[in-house]
Amino acid sequence: MTKITEPVNLLETADMEEVKNLSTVNDAEPDSTDLIQVAQIPVIIENLKLVKSEIEKKVNTACEMICTDENYKEIKKLRSSLNKEFAEFETRRKAVKSEIITPYEAFETVYKDCVTNPYKKADSALKGKINATEQELKRIKYEKSMSYFEEYKKSLGIDFVTYEQVNLNITMSVSLKKLKETIKTFLDKVMDDLKLIATQEHKDEILYEYKRSLNVSVAITSVTERYKAIEEEKARAEAERAEREKAEQAVSNTLHEYEPFVANVPEEVAPPVEEISEQPQQDEKVLSLSFKVYGTKSQLKDFALTVKQLINERGLRYE
Repeated sequence: MTKITEPVNLLETADMEEVKNLSTVNDAEPDSTDLIQVAQIPVIIENLKLVKSEIEKKVNTACEMICTDENYKEIKKLRSSLNKEFAEFETRRKAVKSEIITPYEAFETVYKDCVTNPYKKADSALKGKINATEQELKRIKYEKSMSYFEEYKKSLGIDFVTYEQVNLNITMSVSLKKLKETIKTFLDKVMDDLKLIATQEHKDEILYEYKRSLNVSVAITSVTERYKAIEEEKARAEAERAEREKAEQAVSNTLHEYEPFVANVPEEVAPPVEEISEQPQQDEKVLSLSFKVYGTKSQLKDFALTVKQLINERGLRYE
């Protein structure tokens, strides 16, 4: 069984009073590397490095052991012993941390009062002055570039574009010369677009669309497609009208080919004189019935013969 030695109190080798002493001040010109120094922590780190090999040796030996039913109780004791050592190290680490944090917090309060706050005060004051100056410089660029925009636009005879449509990005780095070049390029393109629109068939409608988007391609395309749709609708309506007239004419032509057989509402008629004398006792009124029958010539001929035979069988008369 490997013997577990007592943990080395490396952290106690450091003088805790020295840990509290976190900084020394030189009489020479202040420098961040000389003014603020931590003296004791490196000593503690070196001592920890020295004990590392001993700890690793014990841990590795314990990890290589084979646990059996005969020795598992001893291994449990070994594990407990190692955990106890680690707990003692942790206790000293937390104590050192507490010893370090307490003076550090006092140091940080003094540091903020002596260093942080003055620098931040200067930064805030200078930032405000810089921002005010930059805003004024940007305002001057804005006014001068807008004045140039209005003058050049007027010289070209353009009255529907605005300064905002140029989408200028006025920063400290951009020069007034560059802003004017951008404006000139923008307005020159508008003039080129207007010249192109003047050559189009539906220029008034295209110009209207162009003023909304300042995109000549979109304006021309939208108006062209609109007129194309209108023409297609006219052609469709004309085709429907012609088809309707053709169908109506076909019906009319078909009706003229038929031999109509007229029939409408029955109406009262007077019987012939000769029949009155032959039928003195007849009480019912004699009526007439007319209607139209449509069909081919052969169909109408067969129908007429059938009706004629039926009329004769029923004792009716017809004209």
